[in-house]
Amino acid sequence: MQIAPSPLNEAARLCFLESLNILDTPAEETFDRITRLASVLLDVPMALVSLVDTNRQWFKSRQGLDVSETGRDVAFCAHALHAEDILVIPDAIADPRFADNPLVTGGPRIRFYAGVPLRFAGELSVGTLCVLDTRAREVSATELAHLRDLARIVEREMLHRSLAIDSGSVMREAEQGALMSSEARFHRVFDNSPTSKALVSLDGCILEPNRELCLLLGKRREWLVLTRLDQLIDPQDQAKLTAPWQQVIAGELDSLVAEIRFVTPENPALWCELSVSALRNAQGRAEQLVVFVRDISERKRRQQQLQRYQATLEQQVALRTEELARSQETLQAIADNIPVLIAQIGTDLEYRFNNAVYRQVFGMEPTQLRGRKVQDVLPEPVYQQLLPYFHMALAGERVEADNVRYNPDDPRIWHASCVPDVRHGQVEGFFVMSQDVTERKRKEKSLLDQATLDALTGLPNRAALHKVLDDALQQRAAFALFFIDLDGFKQVNDQHGHEAGDQLLQVAAQRMLAIVRDADTVARLAGDEFVVIALTVANPASAQDIARKLCETLSAPIRVAHADVTVGASIGVYLNQAEGDLLTAEEVLRLADKAMYQAKRNGRNRFTLVPGRQVFDPGL
Repeated sequence: MQIAPSPLNEAARLCFLESLNILDTPAEETFDRITRLASVLLDVPMALVSLVDTNRQWFKSRQGLDVSETGRDVAFCAHALHAEDILVIPDAIADPRFADNPLVTGGPRIRFYAGVPLRFAGELSVGTLCVLDTRAREVSATELAHLRDLARIVEREMLHRSLAIDSGSVMREAEQGALMSSEARFHRVFDNSPTSKALVSLDGCILEPNRELCLLLGKRREWLVLTRLDQLIDPQDQAKLTAPWQQVIAGELDSLVAEIRFVTPENPALWCELSVSALRNAQGRAEQLVVFVRDISERKRRQQQLQRYQATLEQQVALRTEELARSQETLQAIADNIPVLIAQIGTDLEYRFNNAVYRQVFGMEPTQLRGRKVQDVLPEPVYQQLLPYFHMALAGERVEADNVRYNPDDPRIWHASCVPDVRHGQVEGFFVMSQDVTERKRKEKSLLDQATLDALTGLPNRAALHKVLDDALQQRAAFALFFIDLDGFKQVNDQHGHEAGDQLLQVAAQRMLAIVRDADTVARLAGDEFVVIALTVANPASAQDIARKLCETLSAPIRVAHADVTVGASIGVYLNQAEGDLLTAEEVLRLADKAMYQAKRNGRNRFTLVPGRQVFDPGL
């Protein structure tokens, strides 16, 4: 853990802080209002007005944190004093300055931090307005702009407060001016938000709608203020809010989300997603509610259009099938021109009708399929996959089967709908309509890969690693985890460029994949940090062999940018032997990370088991 150095003007800074007469004073609504707004605008659980004293940081206002002060040596805000504009820590665990900070490894388990220095006279930084989260995250430029605006409000309030104390005769005027400035800044930040939102009283009256909400509903601010929210909602949807609304106020729910219809003369039925959360005072009581509104009318329109299309398709197929006796030729022509596999199957699972698409998929004439058993036409694995759906359709239930491959030699993926053929109250069979969803599946897989794979190496990323590790821990599986940091990677980047560094990471990934089993996991955590999970490895000797192989293969010369480079690997090893207390994924990674740093301290390019177990440190 790095302790922030004192600013060069430390004496002057502390003198000015003392002159503000604000340290150890009671909470004030002026500042609490700002931290509540910061928490809402940046969607974080914690927000603070933090003042950095000689040996501590003290919180003039705090949201989501029980303590009123901490030591200065662990304070993120002590580092923020040196920032020109704003200090942002997207992931404290990945930042060497804070990875082993007690506020990160223990309560409140800070992962994300953003703090704007509170600066006076151009150079005297007395503290910060900061927001914190227990999860790693990125923050947008708009959110940072909001945080800067709020910090300027804090500075103004602190200065006005100090001047009011020093000049008692003008105290009321100064406080009134500061309040007006604060309220004006609040209105500007709140009103210019790109999302539709409103502050609402506990009984549902709209207190403060922002500009986007007025535009969405087509109403002026004056019309909306003090209007009850439920008066704008379709009566059919009001019941969705009644119970959850009271649960949010009581603290039984953190928030509620519901899909409702706003009804106004300008919008007879505007579908929106409503998100409601509470603003609470220092005692935890709800004072107001923040309502976020997202227009989902286009999504609803598409859903309804898809449902109408599906219903129309089903009606067309049913209608054309009923006309089979009168005009088989006409029905065949219609069905053959629909790019969907269509079949009618009887109660004894034989084909009664097939369209021409069957010729493309199975290489059989539709007329040759009539009367044949489905089991004799479909490949056995496909038939066994679909048989439960056939039985449900014969029982009168409409069912959907996904990921169907009718032909092993055909790469296409189908989605099959089985619709009962009901005539005169009796199920006489069912219709099967199968649509080619190959392109949709490809796009879904592409989106999944983007979310779970590292773009540079193609390895599973941090999110995918956490899922594999969580699953193994929940199942109490035996495994060995190797936390790997490449020694000398920075020098390669500095000497040969980032492109060479990227090539090195790619080669290292392939080398690790080459020496582990197919069932094992190799993931890129961040930068030059990798994690290997070897399942069923539970004894130290086996873990030692794997760690030695990893060190050997990663320390072999690598050709990058027309040069041979050599790096090493410091490895921390954690053995999960499926016994003892159940740890979390973060705790396991933290233990292995500490063991890896021990290996670095012992000379690098070596491995160390987590403390408390036998230590391997062969001094490679």
